[in-house]
Amino acid sequence: MTKVIYDLVQRFEVIDGVPTLLSSNIQIIEGGGTLLSIAQNWLLKNTRLITFNKQQYIGYKLKGEKRYQLVLTPRTSFLQVSFPCSRLKGLEIETEPDTLFPYAIRTAITTADQLIQLLEHLFN
Repeated sequence: MTKVIYDLVQRFEVIDGVPTLLSSNIQIIEGGGTLLSIAQNWLLKNTRLITFNKQQYIGYKLKGEKRYQLVLTPRTSFLQVSFPCSRLKGLEIETEPDTLFPYAIRTAITTADQLIQLLEHLFN
């Protein structure tokens, strides 16, 4: 039996006694290894990016920057990773324009190896 421990953070805003969920973030802190938790742990150890947890995605910016350097959007069977078009140079992966962030492109990551290779390319 594999033991997995999750860290769950939910932010609510209460207006006139009615709570509204603003964002939620779940991360594996022990055991297991989802693509999202692998990416979050790698970014925490290897970059100085500031994390912005939104309801549907997690964005990463450099201090003082307006645009995200990286956006992680968990999907059922893959992790969608968005990043600025300027960082594509030398990277051979299938991408498409990101509809939510017009300055960015996105790709679908399905394995931890693909994810680590992409993060190393983008931030090393």
